[in-house]
Amino acid sequence: MYKIILEQKERVSKNRELVYNIIAIIVALIISGIVLAMNGYNPFSAFAGMFQTTFGSTFGLTETVVKTIPLIFTGLSVAIALNSKVWNVGAEGQLYIGALWASWFALYMPTMPKIIGIPLILIASMMGGAIWAFIPALLKMKFKMNEVISTLLMNYVAISILNYFVYGPMKRSDNFPYSEDFPKEAIFSKIGSSNIHIGLIFAIALVLILFYVLKYTKFGYELRVIGSSIKAAKYAGINYEKTMLFVFLLSGAFAGLAGANQVCGIEHKLHTHISDSLGYTGIIVAWLARSNPFIIVGFAFFMSSLLIGSESLQYEGIPVSIGKLMQSFILFSILGSELFKNYKIKIKRR
Repeated sequence: MYKIILEQKERVSKNRELVYNIIAIIVALIISGIVLAMNGYNPFSAFAGMFQTTFGSTFGLTETVVKTIPLIFTGLSVAIALNSKVWNVGAEGQLYIGALWASWFALYMPTMPKIIGIPLILIASMMGGAIWAFIPALLKMKFKMNEVISTLLMNYVAISILNYFVYGPMKRSDNFPYSEDFPKEAIFSKIGSSNIHIGLIFAIALVLILFYVLKYTKFGYELRVIGSSIKAAKYAGINYEKTMLFVFLLSGAFAGLAGANQVCGIEHKLHTHISDSLGYTGIIVAWLARSNPFIIVGFAFFMSSLLIGSESLQYEGIPVSIGKLMQSFILFSILGSELFKNYKIKIKRR
């Protein structure tokens, strides 16, 4: 008789964790190929088609970049929370509320130049996301409620609130479930002749700011200490409750920016399907990148290329949902890799 023993490993470096994640992605793609083959599809043809759609034309590449922008925002939203070992799975709901606030401001604010109106819309979206994140923060600090449960449940409430406004007070005059089209002063400007808009500049600026804050400021140091040990943080004199509240607010604000990006940069109106699970995909992006802001950009682009590339699979007669399936395989592969990162597996005779 044999038994399996798991021995705890020493903490591995973030660089090694990144290598494990890349291996997990490769494994997930192999599994996806096997699933395609088992269902009678040619995996090589499918992957080649995805690659061609994403990188084989200027249009495909620009659409991938456009899809990358909100994933950077939601990835950063989850990442700043993960740095202090807080799981904000509510980026989806915070995105919806941020989009609602941005839309309300865009439609009903007095007409003003873009240079004034766009920053105000961004601030409104950040406030909406931050306020929505404040509720689970309060539940965690005052009632010790697990933030995974509270932020997840808040997502469904946020979607219901947005649906109410789209089907109610903000419904357009022709009775379709959309808001009125935004005025041109509330729409993000394009970069050149492509569909890429200035949301990309905002996203890259936020990456640089967050990297500096996490790496070189007292606040970033406090997050790292809290992430290592809450007891050590309190012993060092760090105000845990105040820092956690600020983390939740920032995390919600970043997700709210993703909402503004969707309505002002892409849709130019508010409707009920503005997200397409961007908040949940942001969790995968942040986890893959180990909360490193720069690496988040790369993985956001990768996940975006999966989503855009999967649309080409319809030409092969393959359901477009295979892109979501690949994301699921990647997530489960990452979770599986955690076992090998944290434990040595030994088989011993009883």
